[in-house]
Amino acid sequence: MKVIVDNADDILYKSFYVYGLRELFGQKSVVFSSRPFAELTKRARNTKSMRFLLQGPGTSRRYVIACNDSYEIDEELYNWCDVYGSVNANFSKTPEKYHDKLVSLCPSFGVRCWNLPYTIFHALCDWPSSASSMKKFLGKHKRLLSRPAYREYLATDHERGVDDNYVFFLSTLWYSDEWNRNDEGVNARRADFIRVCKQLDDVFFEGGLVSQGKDRSSEALFADCLSPAVSMQEWMGKTKRSALVFNTPAFWDCHGWKLGEYLAMGKCIVSTALSNDLPAPLEHGKHIHFVENTIESMRDAVGFIVSHPDYRKRLEEGARAYWEQYGTPVASLKLLGVVK
Repeated sequence: MKVIVDNADDILYKSFYVYGLRELFGQKSVVFSSRPFAELTKRARNTKSMRFLLQGPGTSRRYVIACNDSYEIDEELYNWCDVYGSVNANFSKTPEKYHDKLVSLCPSFGVRCWNLPYTIFHALCDWPSSASSMKKFLGKHKRLLSRPAYREYLATDHERGVDDNYVFFLSTLWYSDEWNRNDEGVNARRADFIRVCKQLDDVFFEGGLVSQGKDRSSEALFADCLSPAVSMQEWMGKTKRSALVFNTPAFWDCHGWKLGEYLAMGKCIVSTALSNDLPAPLEHGKHIHFVENTIESMRDAVGFIVSHPDYRKRLEEGARAYWEQYGTPVASLKLLGVVK
């Protein structure tokens, strides 16, 4: 079998699946090219999606994985492919004419899938003519090197060193406008969680909201929650140590990378209701702890979890088990019907 990946894909978003394809088929069987995707428009090839072909003796199958923030289907890509995966699938909001090829996937996240020499080689040799900017294309490869390798997410209990009373949460303070209204949505929910943790006497909290700048973030509304950014390695280390983590639908109410990262790390996740579908529902008390979008509900959840480590450990185990079944790079590809 041979796998041909469109080299115009956004490397930060496709790296998760490139890793999975190499695990399934081996590095030499996964190649990058523009030629099989020439019939697609430049617009379609520059969406946050991954397009690849699986070719074997007498067979060829086309795949698309939509990695963007929207549940909406890209009709051109849907018509081109045989299987259309989406990390933000929403069958109730998607017209039935798109259901046949649509597969719901767990949220993915960027992973460092190559070493430095090979990343440079890929960036220089596989730069596609459809890319809008070579500077941006190379910049994304540079950012990829700052991402953790996938195996770094899979810490053992001993390596995690969870602190029963320590809570770390650091996230972006997104810009808000008349269309996304993030200050009333994701920003407000994250701020409420931060304020709850700061108010609890038996919780040591670190973190906050990282502003995008005064011209892009409503700093005055969330001044008590602002925090400087940290490196990805520091974020991961403190997240692994944290007794619990917080999840809420992110930009455009998408799942966001953090949900996937938390599941992969086997964290005890406190979450408001999800907006989009998953391969299978996350069950309250088994995989996750759902809360209402109120300060009272968040306070009750945090207080209960930090005082009940056995319940926390049950959710940690449930999150990791769910991820192993549905979310890993290889499991995600198998949901699409990709098998060796």
